[in-house]
Amino acid sequence: MMSKIITLFSACLAVSCLPALGQEIPPSSTTRSLQLDAVTVTANKIEQKLSQTGKVVTVLSDSVLQRYATQSVSELLSRQAGLQIVGSNGPLGTNPDIYLRGASAGNTLILLDGLPVYDPSGTANTFDLNLLTVGECDRIEILRGAQSTSYGSDAVAGVINIFTKRAGNNAVGNKPVGVTASVNYGTYNTFRGTVGVSGQTSRLSYNVQYTRLSSDGFSAATDRTGNQNFDNDGYKQNALLANLTLQLTSRLSWKLQGMTTGYTADIDNGAFADEKDYIYKNQFKRLATGLEYKHKHGRLMINYGLSDSRRTYKNDSTKVESGASELYSSQEYGGIAHFAEIYHNLKLGSWGELLTGADYRFSNTDQSYLSISSFGPYQSPPIGADTARIGQVGVYATGILTPYQGLSVELGGRFNRNSLYGNVFTYSFNPSYLISDRIKVFVNLSSGFRAPTLYQLFSPYGNKALRPEHSWSTEAGVQLFTRSRNAWIRAVYFDRQIKDVLFFESLNSAPYGRYINFDRQHDHGLEVEAQTELNKLTLSGNVMLLTGEVKTNVAGRDTTYNNLFRRPKTQVNLTAGYRFIPKLFVSATIRSIGERTDRFYNSETFNTDNITLAAYTTVDLYAEGKLTPMLRLYADVRNVFDQTYYDIYGYNTRRRNASVGVRFTW
Repeated sequence: MMSKIITLFSACLAVSCLPALGQEIPPSSTTRSLQLDAVTVTANKIEQKLSQTGKVVTVLSDSVLQRYATQSVSELLSRQAGLQIVGSNGPLGTNPDIYLRGASAGNTLILLDGLPVYDPSGTANTFDLNLLTVGECDRIEILRGAQSTSYGSDAVAGVINIFTKRAGNNAVGNKPVGVTASVNYGTYNTFRGTVGVSGQTSRLSYNVQYTRLSSDGFSAATDRTGNQNFDNDGYKQNALLANLTLQLTSRLSWKLQGMTTGYTADIDNGAFADEKDYIYKNQFKRLATGLEYKHKHGRLMINYGLSDSRRTYKNDSTKVESGASELYSSQEYGGIAHFAEIYHNLKLGSWGELLTGADYRFSNTDQSYLSISSFGPYQSPPIGADTARIGQVGVYATGILTPYQGLSVELGGRFNRNSLYGNVFTYSFNPSYLISDRIKVFVNLSSGFRAPTLYQLFSPYGNKALRPEHSWSTEAGVQLFTRSRNAWIRAVYFDRQIKDVLFFESLNSAPYGRYINFDRQHDHGLEVEAQTELNKLTLSGNVMLLTGEVKTNVAGRDTTYNNLFRRPKTQVNLTAGYRFIPKLFVSATIRSIGERTDRFYNSETFNTDNITLAAYTTVDLYAEGKLTPMLRLYADVRNVFDQTYYDIYGYNTRRRNASVGVRFTW
């Protein structure tokens, strides 16, 4: 039944887009600007309309984010083309693993207001998206494909740039003082409240806001029998964000940002294993500042960011689970990250622009682990910040040539020097051609790299001889759209090969595992996206087809096997919205995920088994109404048909759930 709904919906989307592409349909008064007219800065650090760049970019504007105010950032991103975020549908606090176009976790770089953010103490350096709520976000730009030439390490599959709330970018407008507040409540006793104060004068703009999020949650671990009385895993979060921009002169501005966010979550002891008193805490603090100097031929940017990440796991087993031998455990992970950059873009008249820059990353980590079991205490060798540290510097240049109207050719290169493994060079070649302002064809040939993490280098399982992952990516696509930008469709074929893949190898003796470089990973697939606005009706959707494999040499024999664990080969997202009256908007979203393969360690047989996770389809509904110019009501129901499905074997996902909220702007 659900497959027929998706087929019908896809046909409607295609049928509605194609006529719009063939004729000009005047946009209605309620039509919002489609993303082709949006400006991206993530594609190449230069302000550029999406219709004019040869990169594959998706921009989620503030108006879109407001419609997902009841969802997490992970949920929102998991509905975008090519993105699978495992854990986004579990209880709040579930670790989100980002898989962009099939690439492993750690191969997608997260930026916060243009600067990299990551956890230096993690196994994959990934930034925990739980630390942000949609309420802190003003805009999100998703850039697909290898982007290491502009952004350095980790940008193998792409970049997600999250822009935080600033004065002047929201409904408050150009006022010295304005107030925004939102409250929503829903299933699992989930509460989210945000209050903010912002303002803007001729020289100063500021925004300060606080968010509180809490939920009773549900059991993360699956109860095999349904009668083991697994407890709910609750969640509490507090986030404080402040942004300030001061116009020092007509050309020079100074920006300052501070953020402190953290949450406490109840967690379980593994797949199918409940735990009553296992607590996880994650805290993140960040201070960033920058100078921007604009002149008639371009602009100069100088930025610096400092972040502090702290994670603790504590299992204080006042109640020992049946069959458990661990009485107490404490794990502490911390890390400091510095990032500094300077770059300049020079306008070359009608010939294009030249971007040149340099950046520096430094990070360290301190970690400790203690457990007490029926066999006695065990403490792993601690990792100290004075020894577990790494630095890397990069210089890069990119030219964007526009020799005549419609043609754009981007050519760039980066040289990166790491304090441990040495040098890496990456390149980017991206020609595109806009035909009659209606058809855009483009090709991207680029390389990327991912540096080994501090954990992979210095932990008890570490290996200081690790080499960075190297990737080579190819994209080719075409995009069709109307001059009025009320409809567009884009198809992209991508192919990515990664050499020296970072991999954890299990051993039969202590330390029972180590990190090594695998041989080669190959992922390729097809993405199709479309949007259209026909008077009061809005349709959008995306489809991804993905194939992946790993090639390695075992015992002198070449072996090939599927590497897409927890990643579907097919993924479909479709949304239809209708504005019944100017003040009432309703939408429905269908999300369909194909079969996936997962791995499960069976403690009874001491083997790792491959498990097939069944395909599933969910339907979400959303409605919003504007009561007054200052007051807006919204509500949603997710997983309307109460579908039971699993993204991770042995762990639960949300069943049918609903929420209602109100937003006030003054």
